[in-house]
Amino acid sequence: MPLTKSPRWISATHNGFFELLRHFFSRQLIDEILSSDQVRLMTITALGIVAGIGPLIVYLYMPKYYSLLNLQSPHLYLAAVHADRLFFISLSMIAAGLMTSLLWQSLFPSRHDYQILKPLPLRLSHVFAARFITSFAIVCFVIADLNGFTSLLFPLLASGRWQSPPFGIHYVLAHAVATFAAGKFIFFAMVAIEGACLSLLPSRRFDHFSVIFQALSFTAFAAAVPYVFDMPKWYKLLDAKPHWLLFFPPAWFWGLYERLLGTQDPYLLQLARRSILGLEVTLILSLATYLVTYRRHTVGALEQSSKATQDGTPQILRAGSRLLEGLVRTSHERAVLTFAIQTLSRSRRHRLIIGVCAGISLVLALHSAAPIVISHFRLSESWSLWQRESILALPLITGTLAVSALCYVFQIPAELRANWVFRMAEGSAGCEMLESVEHLLLLFGLAPALLLALPFEAFALGWAVAVAHCAFSAALILLFIEFRLREWRKIPFTCSYVPGRRNLWHSVWGYLFLFGGLIPAITYIESSLLNAALLWAITVVLALVWLVFRSMRRRQLKEACLLFDESEELLISTVQLTAD
Repeated sequence: MPLTKSPRWISATHNGFFELLRHFFSRQLIDEILSSDQVRLMTITALGIVAGIGPLIVYLYMPKYYSLLNLQSPHLYLAAVHADRLFFISLSMIAAGLMTSLLWQSLFPSRHDYQILKPLPLRLSHVFAARFITSFAIVCFVIADLNGFTSLLFPLLASGRWQSPPFGIHYVLAHAVATFAAGKFIFFAMVAIEGACLSLLPSRRFDHFSVIFQALSFTAFAAAVPYVFDMPKWYKLLDAKPHWLLFFPPAWFWGLYERLLGTQDPYLLQLARRSILGLEVTLILSLATYLVTYRRHTVGALEQSSKATQDGTPQILRAGSRLLEGLVRTSHERAVLTFAIQTLSRSRRHRLIIGVCAGISLVLALHSAAPIVISHFRLSESWSLWQRESILALPLITGTLAVSALCYVFQIPAELRANWVFRMAEGSAGCEMLESVEHLLLLFGLAPALLLALPFEAFALGWAVAVAHCAFSAALILLFIEFRLREWRKIPFTCSYVPGRRNLWHSVWGYLFLFGGLIPAITYIESSLLNAALLWAITVVLALVWLVFRSMRRRQLKEACLLFDESEELLISTVQLTAD
């Protein structure tokens, strides 16, 4: 009976605070451009993948621990167990950080929340509390999903003749508590940072800072994933107990893990004390900032709604707008370019996607090229083949990633009701308006990728070869742009977006082929063609090929119709069968 009544009780209407929780839980992960069914499917898939990470890692650890437990000395076994415990703790912190970064805008009530909920008989404190509880609960669920099976399977795998205490509830709880506390430390720290920024920054300044910090934090946590998976190799480092680990937050919760298992090592006890202190400080700061700033944030949000029409275009976008307006010839192209740049500057969602992709491109560039350049500068060794390939791949990786991100962002509508202006000019100037998409990709996709890669290539190859290779890479990226625009019929931000029209796995396999097969093959060939004259000759040939494809596409554009509503396209085409 209780189980049959619980769904009815949840679906029934209760007090205002309960309804706020229901509302924020149901809308927390649902984007304005996605339906609830699609979000539900994506959420279930993501949670299934996250839940399977831990058991998969434990399965891969089985041969390792089988060998360690058969050794005659416990020293290597204990060192490996310590490194693996630090790995699981760090993985939990990364998962919590990524999830909190995604929920960054939902940690505090937004301007839309005030506009919708303020006329209702609800307390402001209840709105804030409901927002905090839903974000807290979602992050808790992700941490539990990641560590639920692992808290049982890893202690069971690692237990043996040298493990103290042996496998049991004590060991399982120690793993669960340490990983959960580490994840919540990251959550409380990010809430405290956002609350402090709300207290110190004006509302409009905070809006710009919020996008930058959200993009940087998500990129930083994603970039840290390879280093986290390298932590099982830290067993010698942890055995040495270096002093800098006292300032490394994951190590604090490793000390808490060992403390819960009963260790009496002074070094580990000091780490455990720091974990408790860090958790207490971040919790107090997050709650304090929530209590102190919620009224100020209310005033700021309401002020923001009244100033939403003011121009807040960043200087870099203004410079790009002036440059494009000077290069284009027709008023219709200039109108589309101005509209697209203004939308990028005002839409938080579009700026966030661009910021995350720009951050990932920068991380890929620095991760692949910076260590090579620094090592070569220190040791003055000759360039090896793989080092040259890593640097040669920079413009292609960053350029194709930037172009793909921009093409995706251009499909997400900003305000569909504004497309009536472009509908009026569809017949006479449709081709001219579509040509503006190419100019945007050149300025914000191709140019930054080449400027980012040129200093690294100049240091490794010399300026003559570097300039020639950048021209060669530009020709390849131009061909990629033509590939992306071959069926493009949309003015940026003016067409309704229907997610899922293209099979997700087709896209995944396509990009895996691009970044895992095609670009490495091209860079391998490039490494044997590092001659300026030869690169310029190949570039001229590629440029001619690009001009041919571009002229073919422009001829097709003259006969094409602009697309303002994706729902007009049939998802399933009929076979035109008729009965006799």
